[in-house]
Amino acid sequence: MLTDEERQWQDTVQRYMDRNVRPIVAEMEKAGRPPAALLKDMGEQGLLGSFAPEEYGGGGGSLMTRAILAEETARVDAGLDATLFVNISLVARHLIRHGTEAQKRKYLVPLLGGTASASICLTEPHGGSNALSPKTVGRRDGDGWVINGSKTFITNAPIADFFMVFARTSGEDRRAHGGTCFIVDRDATGLSTGKPFDKLSLRSSPTGEVFLDNVRVSDDQILGEVDKGFYYMLEGLDLERVFEGASNTGIAQACLDLAVSYSSEREVFGQRLSEYQMTQDKIARMAMGVEMSRVMFYHLVRAVENGEDVTRAAAVLKLYSSEAAVEASREVVQILGGYGLMEEYPAARLYRDAKHHEIGAGTSEIQKIIIAKQTYEKARPAH
Repeated sequence: MLTDEERQWQDTVQRYMDRNVRPIVAEMEKAGRPPAALLKDMGEQGLLGSFAPEEYGGGGGSLMTRAILAEETARVDAGLDATLFVNISLVARHLIRHGTEAQKRKYLVPLLGGTASASICLTEPHGGSNALSPKTVGRRDGDGWVINGSKTFITNAPIADFFMVFARTSGEDRRAHGGTCFIVDRDATGLSTGKPFDKLSLRSSPTGEVFLDNVRVSDDQILGEVDKGFYYMLEGLDLERVFEGASNTGIAQACLDLAVSYSSEREVFGQRLSEYQMTQDKIARMAMGVEMSRVMFYHLVRAVENGEDVTRAAAVLKLYSSEAAVEASREVVQILGGYGLMEEYPAARLYRDAKHHEIGAGTSEIQKIIIAKQTYEKARPAH
């Protein structure tokens, strides 16, 4: 399902991650952020903007190249993947699709070059899944806008150079029309961020709060059109869930690799763990989850490239792949036994990181609601 060029890209990314990222995962987890030098090097190596237009520093490749990077990054460190996920899969793609030429030059170019990070400011303290009912508002004031509100659980907030802030500017609560996306620079008067959260999962990716107190912005800091921001957000959610499938596949693959390696060497009661049928059952189920997740996310990336509607299928992928990753992480801890509980082994980190994906980008419960609703809508009448 990959072209020869995409397979070459996959090999390149795998080698880079194993050589440059794997040795510093523990350091990133302790620091709570990826090193700026790493992001810059990834930008210089062309890893970040593989699918972006060449005129902005991208590689002009397929969207699949971005999905491959997500899987291979998550295979080594899901925290780093989360930071890149926001910078590239979300913010950069929004800029490519809806940004002005000036916005692309100011914000997109440094993102692809690895010299800037960004945040998507959507979730609020009163609830994350009710995205169309923000309390953050933007009001017209003279020749500009004033934004007031707060956001929480914002990936990259402690290190972001700019923020895409979704605010209600008109319209009714729980309606897509009337939301606007503002691009706000970190040094804007009235914008502040809280201290980084101490998280269970994705510890090498910083997360925090964003506060907006009478933040003034001009018209040229609006992404796309006024009152159309929530449509951009909803459009981005489908792709976000497809890339979640790539990330989950990477985590599950890492679990499988570790489980196979350990069980092939560990001896218990005179036999290698790999010779016990209960171990083989676990390995088979893990391998099944990896393969099914990968096949589906490959399929959906191609569908997105072709402009197809993938809302229901993306929810299915997100739900299935996150559950598969969580199962794989649970089983690798079980196979390693006491060693699986030790932080010096990657199993404990994989166990923590996998759980995030049943919550972030829409909980499993939300995915089930989407799947059921769309299934009913598409059902044929009984005869």
